[in-house]
Amino acid sequence: MSPAAALNGATDDTQAWSVHKVLNPLPTPPNGPNTSPIAFLHVIERLKTNKREGWKRHGIGHGESIADHMYRMSVITMLCPDPEIKKDKCVKMAIVHDMAESLVGDITPLDGIPKPEKHRRELETMEYLTGTLLTPISESIAGEFMDLWLEYEAGQTPEAIFVKDVDRYELILQTIEYEKTHKIDLKEFLHVAEGVKTPFMKEWVAEAMANRDKAISIAIGAAN
Repeated sequence: MSPAAALNGATDDTQAWSVHKVLNPLPTPPNGPNTSPIAFLHVIERLKTNKREGWKRHGIGHGESIADHMYRMSVITMLCPDPEIKKDKCVKMAIVHDMAESLVGDITPLDGIPKPEKHRRELETMEYLTGTLLTPISESIAGEFMDLWLEYEAGQTPEAIFVKDVDRYELILQTIEYEKTHKIDLKEFLHVAEGVKTPFMKEWVAEAMANRDKAISIAIGAAN
């Protein structure tokens, strides 16, 4: 179990996890419905401080935060060359897609938490964020946040498929960058390339992988 999983209430009894168990020890726990956005903003601040767990396992202690990952994803969506894909919607979706990790944490396959349980936790968190914290501010805003998240999770629309591909692409870029910076092999993360579906994203991924292979060849040649 990762430190983040333990911090966020993971136990052998997966059903024991709840939003309120995570909220109780927070320095500024939300204290009920309010027309001010402050409570919501305090919760999602955790996206800036919660680190992506996979890098920590490889000794990258000062790796990217969840918010770091989502920021570059949002920028990548703005570069979409396909006029049929709604870029504005994709930017919003990239910002919202991991918002539940503010309370759930960055759950990885090594945490041993089944996908249905991971989804349950994330859905409960999004229902809390949108239903309890955002609805008093604006029902339409709350609905937009939830609809974007549900659409991403379903992964059926062109926008959701594209943003999921961007999620994979951003991970690939970060993997290559950390390999170069920390001089370590992180190829275990590169399997996500196989899941990319959008044609132009396949080209972007292939370019990134080719650059990685070239850099490795140069490094091997220099060592010999």
